[in-house]
Amino acid sequence: MAIEIGATSWQCPPFESSPSYRVGWINEFIREGEGYIEGQQCYKDLGRNLRILDAIFRDRSKSTLITNKLKYNIRKFCETLAEIREIAAYASDYPGWKKMADMLTKVTRCVYQESDFPFAILKVLQYATVMGIGYMWPKVRADDYGWGERKMVFDALGLLDVVPVQVPKTNDVQDAYGVTIYDYMPIAEANGRFPLFQGQFQAVGRRNYRTQIQAKRLDYAETFRYGDQGRAFGQLYTEIRWTYIRDLRVNTTGFVLPMGDPGTTWYYEVPYIGKEIIGGFRNGQPFTRPAAVEDCRVYPQLRLIITSNGLEKPLYDGPGFDWDPKIPVIQYTVDDWAWEPLGKSLVSDVASIETTKRKVERKIDQVICATLNPPIGYDLTETGGPKIERFDIFEEDVRIGVSGKPKEVLQSVLPEEVRAEPVHFTFLKYLGDAEGEQLGLVDVGNLENIKMNIANETADKMLESIGPIAKGISMRIERGNKAVGNRMKYLIPQYFNTARIMEYVGPKDIAPEVFDYDPDSLVPSHMPEEYTSDGMLPPNPSRYEKLQRARWFCRLLRLASVPNNMLRITQMQEQLKYLQLKRGQAPLSWLTVFRKMDIPNPEQEIEQSFQEDARLEKLKILAQIEVAEQLKKLGIDPAQFFGGGQQPHQGQAKQGGGTGKPGRPASAQRGARIKEKGAHGGTPRTVVTES
Repeated sequence: MAIEIGATSWQCPPFESSPSYRVGWINEFIREGEGYIEGQQCYKDLGRNLRILDAIFRDRSKSTLITNKLKYNIRKFCETLAEIREIAAYASDYPGWKKMADMLTKVTRCVYQESDFPFAILKVLQYATVMGIGYMWPKVRADDYGWGERKMVFDALGLLDVVPVQVPKTNDVQDAYGVTIYDYMPIAEANGRFPLFQGQFQAVGRRNYRTQIQAKRLDYAETFRYGDQGRAFGQLYTEIRWTYIRDLRVNTTGFVLPMGDPGTTWYYEVPYIGKEIIGGFRNGQPFTRPAAVEDCRVYPQLRLIITSNGLEKPLYDGPGFDWDPKIPVIQYTVDDWAWEPLGKSLVSDVASIETTKRKVERKIDQVICATLNPPIGYDLTETGGPKIERFDIFEEDVRIGVSGKPKEVLQSVLPEEVRAEPVHFTFLKYLGDAEGEQLGLVDVGNLENIKMNIANETADKMLESIGPIAKGISMRIERGNKAVGNRMKYLIPQYFNTARIMEYVGPKDIAPEVFDYDPDSLVPSHMPEEYTSDGMLPPNPSRYEKLQRARWFCRLLRLASVPNNMLRITQMQEQLKYLQLKRGQAPLSWLTVFRKMDIPNPEQEIEQSFQEDARLEKLKILAQIEVAEQLKKLGIDPAQFFGGGQQPHQGQAKQGGGTGKPGRPASAQRGARIKEKGAHGGTPRTVVTES
């Protein structure tokens, strides 16, 4: 059933509506988003960009030469920027959850290794450079078609895979009213993940599509993503559509609405407006208040409707599975503008340069081939008979008789102007340099060099060579990485139980706060205000729902550092300044320096450092006591063994800088000092010296 998206039908119909009506609304909702995509310049250039990147080039030249330096440049660009060394690190302003934050940081490091996170970033950047925008979908997915172990995965998506509707002026799809994510899934997998609809899925096919963008999405998936399988693709794959909607419905029914599947992490109950709910604690005693509008949202963590093309009812319609209240797909752009909401493709900027370069290269190739085997003309009055028509100047041991002089009878008719001149190669070099500058390869190359020479004393100079393009790309990528880290702090507590966490970090690194009344869950059993005056857990169950406690817990986790990549080197100047000041005995605390260095949980690190030093000193003292006891048993004076009874004779020079100890005096006896070098011969730079 089709409906029109207008002033009164923009909002998603309630779940009480008929299944066919909801599916019809989703279809029109998707078409509205497709119209938004069709108006973007990156979509208009998509076909041309893919042809240029894949070296699909045709002209009237007989040469088949295609160098495709552009693909190499794009690979270098993406590989350099995709070097991510972590996913996220967490901290907490609430003292009780510092150990929990440290534990989650260690879990993300294990997930980094398990999920091959850098490869997901690489694919997303490949989408962004060619299509203008790339998306990452961090989620927990079960193996074995939905029946196996749950794992954290990071799906990379392109321009045609994500269809947003009502994107605000922030140009961030996570702030949109709704987003549909397309997934061409094997039919066998669809039957496994949606067992209630087994046998009902329809294979993809051109007859099922009504718009140009739907046909282009199918062609792209069949040709590029699944290897041009021909008829097999249309018969063995089905289309699954995940539509996330920021449904604004409020419970005004007068009854409590149970939402989600009972027993799952996404089950909760929605109070109606005016219902008495817990408002908090005063003097250790709970109090109630009437439920307000914000307490009665039916879908506080988004509404999810899963549909498949050809089915007249949704596969699922209910609250989103994840505790994260934001749209789950995270966008990455490398060249966005205020008037280009979905970004611009880097290939579009160099398309004309690459086309011209390939055309010139093929012309030069054709000319060189012609000069090596030029067209031959001969004098009709002085010929050697019919054999001269089939004469090959490169044939070995050939003999031919002609009337007159052979060189005068047989001559090249290639004009002198048809030659590969140095100016042509100079022009090719100009085009190559222009393409590299347009792509920002110079800045990217400087980043790569800094990585290899980061310990070199000239690193501070090299930082100055990072241009504005690389810094701008850094800001864009870090923005996406920050959203990934914020989403993961919801996914880990929701889907990973204590046993799974213990597999990652070991039993010693499990935070004690995990073992409460529900040791299988990372969600705290009570709110802080419910604890007794002596800090102990109360004997009664919490007055708050589990989802309320989970949201509160996740909000208290703060992102201490965003996913790291080599672009963070651009912050090194500021970090080195603080480190040098501290080493120069400036009145700075190590806590301030640690925070500037983006070290997660600095207070805990300092505390652990002091504890380790204390343990080491204790072990040294115990070891000395044990040695002394053994020496006494052997009849040896421990004072003489440890050198306590030996003093230098009178007149004997003391070595070791006057300390009475032999050997070369120790260095670094004075505090470090900051100096400037290069003030007379170049740009001054700050260095640290010590005696």
